[in-house]
Amino acid sequence: MSSPTPLHRLVRLLPLALLGTALASSLPAAGAAASAPSAQPATPAAPASRWDLADFIDGLPDLLAERLPGFDRTGVLRLYVRPHFGDLIRRDYLRVPFGARAKITENFEGSGEFQTYFTHGISDAAGYGLSGLRLGAKCEHVLPSLNDGAGFSLGLNFQTPLSRPPQDLTDGHRHTQPYVAATRPLIPDWKLLGFASVGADLLDRTPMPAHFGRNQLHANSLIFVAGAAREWPRFRASLTATLTTSSLLSNENKHVYALRPEIVVPWKVRPAAHTQILLTLGGRTLWGPDGHELGLSSSVRIEFLLRRDRGSK
Repeated sequence: MSSPTPLHRLVRLLPLALLGTALASSLPAAGAAASAPSAQPATPAAPASRWDLADFIDGLPDLLAERLPGFDRTGVLRLYVRPHFGDLIRRDYLRVPFGARAKITENFEGSGEFQTYFTHGISDAAGYGLSGLRLGAKCEHVLPSLNDGAGFSLGLNFQTPLSRPPQDLTDGHRHTQPYVAATRPLIPDWKLLGFASVGADLLDRTPMPAHFGRNQLHANSLIFVAGAAREWPRFRASLTATLTTSSLLSNENKHVYALRPEIVVPWKVRPAAHTQILLTLGGRTLWGPDGHELGLSSSVRIEFLLRRDRGSK
């Protein structure tokens, strides 16, 4: 077995380097705030006050929006549906996950999603039904002293297959995923946000046959995520680096490295509308035990915002 080249070592260290950078970036700002507690610069704070972090974070790609600490008011309920229109040409059925995220208290958010599929009639019949259930709980802003645009969250996601869906809709395992995540505005005037997350993916077999995808690890693993996102007037962009490794939680000594640039374009009929469509266009380059992958992706999320004004944030 040949030893890894310096280029391969550099690629493998890239996600860890980005993770360290994102975490370290919060230290100078925190130190500056501690050294000058009496300073109250009103003018520099104005751009940050015009930055709606709640809508910005919600408008990021799905994986980030569900894990990063949000800034919604207590009582806000977001309903969404995510039809996979690409299935019309790639599969015999159309996947249509739908779910909700609710800000139950100032520091607690709950979420749930049903993953459904329907025969679209263009190709062979594949039936219809529920393929999976995902539940989530997130405790946000666990360090109140850093809530000036920054945030930390602790969360737990649980996903399980339901009934007997087509084999390629599930890997045949339940997934329990605890995580901790952090965000911090890097350059508020640019609306540039840094984020990082550390979590685990714990597998549990079900009676269904195992069906893992390419470069999907087959054992318990740790997941390290770091990146940055920026908001422009008509779209949001993010760059996310991910390292997934099973070497610390199992006997399977394998790793997956991924880099994902993504652009999210939100659309509303009018600025104050409570319904919006989020179109995500992205790419990925991925190195894993099954080789290198390079690809493009797109997704649509239709979201309905229900706001209950209770006078709290």
